[in-house]
Amino acid sequence: MQSLSVVVITYNEERKLRRCLDPVSWADEIIVVDSGSTDGTVDIAESCGGRVLQRPWSGFADQRNFGMAQARGDWVLFLDADEYVTEGLDARVRDLLRSGGDFDAYKIHRQEHFLRFPIRHGTLNPSYQPRLLKNGKGYWTGGAHAHIEVNGHGELGLIHEDLYHDSHNTLSDFIARIDQYTSVDAEERIQAGQRVGRLRLVFSPLGMAWKCYIVKRGYRDGFPGLLFSLCMGIYSFLRLVKVWQGENGAEGRADGPAKPSA
Repeated sequence: MQSLSVVVITYNEERKLRRCLDPVSWADEIIVVDSGSTDGTVDIAESCGGRVLQRPWSGFADQRNFGMAQARGDWVLFLDADEYVTEGLDARVRDLLRSGGDFDAYKIHRQEHFLRFPIRHGTLNPSYQPRLLKNGKGYWTGGAHAHIEVNGHGELGLIHEDLYHDSHNTLSDFIARIDQYTSVDAEERIQAGQRVGRLRLVFSPLGMAWKCYIVKRGYRDGFPGLLFSLCMGIYSFLRLVKVWQGENGAEGRADGPAKPSA
């Protein structure tokens, strides 16, 4: 059976970290790359057997690459602090470690949640996230939506067992998270020279909500699906406003890279 390292990036994750780490306590090592937490994150990580490495925040891809560089396992499983390995996924990963796998990297199906309700439709679904990589066979790249590049441009396999994503328990969770992600996303668009007209600023968020609720069948998730679709419209609006601010002077530019949050 091949060995497994788990890499988790953190910043003030004391509310969710233990639930993230407990299901993977069987891994050969757990590496927590922390970017200066001021709560109990470090103590919790160490109590769960994690090796904590302190490092200033440098972006999602760079933090994960740093963690992987310290990993000794044959495979590396990357988790956010608000992601939890389910029993089905646990069994699938163990089987893959025994067989060696057919791919050098895998995307894992992530079950999204909003206000504690499962979201199975909308613009985020189907949600397959790059999370498992054979050590030394690839690297992370990109900004707010970082992804894995496999050496030699290899294909990523798919794992259909669920990774539980618990990022938006409350509306406050959602607002805090989209404020950070839209800042990173907007800054990338500003640097790429993207411009936002006033009509787009008004109608694009409405289009996003419509796409999420009607085109992507968010209505099938009931009332939580409606609320989630409206919030995705808000995400689009905030991102575009920050790009628009960036076009109209440095004072309005989006903030720099954000630290990850629960």
